[in-house]
Amino acid sequence: MKLRTVGRLGVILSIILFCIGIGVYSFTQLSLVDKGKDIHLAAFVPRNCMGVLETDNFDYFMNEFPQTAYAGQLDTLQRAGLLKSVLGGLSRYTDSPAHDWSNQVNRMMISFHEPGSSRNLVIYFQMNNSQEAFVKSVLQRTGHSFEARKEKYRGEDIWVYPVDNGDFVSAYMEDGLLALSYQKRLIEQVIDASKDQTSLDTDESFKAIYSPKSSNFMTLYTHSASVPLLDKPESTQVWSEFDIHLNSEVLYLSGFMYEPDSCFQSSLLRLEQVKPSYESESMLIVSGQSRIDSCVSQIASISYHSLFDECISNLSRDASYMMVADMDKVATQIDKYAPYLPLFIKDHIYLFRSFILSVQITKVGNKLSHIFVFTYKE
Repeated sequence: MKLRTVGRLGVILSIILFCIGIGVYSFTQLSLVDKGKDIHLAAFVPRNCMGVLETDNFDYFMNEFPQTAYAGQLDTLQRAGLLKSVLGGLSRYTDSPAHDWSNQVNRMMISFHEPGSSRNLVIYFQMNNSQEAFVKSVLQRTGHSFEARKEKYRGEDIWVYPVDNGDFVSAYMEDGLLALSYQKRLIEQVIDASKDQTSLDTDESFKAIYSPKSSNFMTLYTHSASVPLLDKPESTQVWSEFDIHLNSEVLYLSGFMYEPDSCFQSSLLRLEQVKPSYESESMLIVSGQSRIDSCVSQIASISYHSLFDECISNLSRDASYMMVADMDKVATQIDKYAPYLPLFIKDHIYLFRSFILSVQITKVGNKLSHIFVFTYKE
């Protein structure tokens, strides 16, 4: 299996947690007060991206996250990259960040590109049509002696301007849209995708998994299987959806995986062939609905429950695959369990040692649904 394929979900999960953890002030007032021009951001996202993250109100999650018991643990992620440089940096160049940026943006999408890193992404904002002059003035009010320069690409303007870390950010604007990236080549791909109709909006596999949400949502779509053991290097038509939910003790990622009908039975067979594994209070891996039913029932019948047992007993008995892992114990045997873990979790296990990870995959019609639950232990 190709490393870049296995690592896709992990790289994108790292960006999700990074987005949640950075506490960017300048965009904590995003709202839907004035819809502006109704554009579809996916119509600008290059089809060859690794995945996209979409939200309609970042403020909802920025307010919820600091109240969770695990905020301090995940906030130890490295605070660097485009989101901090641009979103945090722009706030100091406005007279009143909270007021100026409030109601300027309706929806945000982030696309992730090879090779996976915080530099190889594009941030897209759906703006009020009347506010483009405001945004353009902010981009040029950087406080540097270097003035933003304008370059032409296929008849469109790309603005390049400096940020405080000594880097440069490229920006592309048209009616209702602002796209930003460290990489000018990625902004050029955004323009290509729109002009040549090679965007995600024309990808039938993506359209099969994409579902517009109503309000206060954050959803990740990855161009990969929901877990590494289901990845098929020969297939490029697999997409997975992860709706992100928070409460005081738990972080949830849930959704569906789309793949062609011809691949569905192969995925079910892979799940059925997973070898069971059990280590008391640290690891449980089991597949097959009857075995999972028996396992959950047995744990639920015990009068005294540890937190690990509670994580098992709270899971569905109808799943096709289940894993519950104490990440502190897993960290001591990381090579053994690497095939079951997204690459980012494996490579940054220290961030997750305070969690129990529960994963379930369930056959629903001709699709596989999944849920990842991170339960805080302390």
